[in-house]
Amino acid sequence: MSDEALVALFGVLVTLVLTSGSIFYLAQQTKAAVEQAKTAHQQAAVAANETVLGALREIHLLMIERPALRPYFYGGKSCPENDPLCAEVVTVGELLADVMNQGIVTHETNPQSTSAAPWDDYCRTTLASSPVLRELIAVHPKWWPDLVARCPTQP
Repeated sequence: MSDEALVALFGVLVTLVLTSGSIFYLAQQTKAAVEQAKTAHQQAAVAANETVLGALREIHLLMIERPALRPYFYGGKSCPENDPLCAEVVTVGELLADVMNQGIVTHETNPQSTSAAPWDDYCRTTLASSPVLRELIAVHPKWWPDLVARCPTQP
């Protein structure tokens, strides 16, 4: 084999080694990028869940300040229009429905969430115990579309 052929063969071998090394390095970088994306997604899911729980906490703090409100949402108490608390109860009900619906959306967009089932149970239990929430959702189903199917068929 001539010197020129050996040099050419050596050049091809060096190119193959360098290309293989580049491909291996690219694969490692891609793997690291995928891991970073997974971590970022998990952190976003946790942050979204914390936002929903923070909003629910605010409603519960409001119920601590105004204990007469709690039975309308967790005690099965109805709210006739002549009830002096009716406007306040309806407003808190709208806030609670917003938080519940957003929690469902948050969990549905993060299927690996371990708190999806407990949140769904919380929503179903709360809707079952609150004629006020059921009535709000019946009157405005498009406002809280993810709660409609979770409402019990009978009050």
